[in-house]
Amino acid sequence: MKRNRIIILIAAAISIFACNNNRKDAVPGASGSTVAVSGEQLFKINCAQCHRPAEELLGPALKNVASRWENKALLYEFIKNPQAVIVKDPYAKALFAKWKQAYMQPFPGLSDDDIDSILSYCNAAPQ
Repeated sequence: MKRNRIIILIAAAISIFACNNNRKDAVPGASGSTVAVSGEQLFKINCAQCHRPAEELLGPALKNVASRWENKALLYEFIKNPQAVIVKDPYAKALFAKWKQAYMQPFPGLSDDDIDSILSYCNAAPQ
């Protein structure tokens, strides 16, 4: 009987969390309010598998990446849908070639604010 109650409580908690967490950049706080996820957390969740802030890994270092792009909007479009930008932008094509034609995973769920947070975190990283 006690085991069934625990299972029901866990299932209820998962259901509540799933229903209330509509934003990928927010997590429930102790009081039920949401707490913004930091740029560091977003970086670790979305980028750290292939990138480092200040050194190359499977992809380029992200520190000051915006300065290497023609404009911020194109960079953000690339992060959200890299394949579409590679087709139309010479810099994106050059990156694709440099990194041995390895496609970057698209991140359509990241908002511009999320990307700003990630880039701020990377820009603050030591060299």
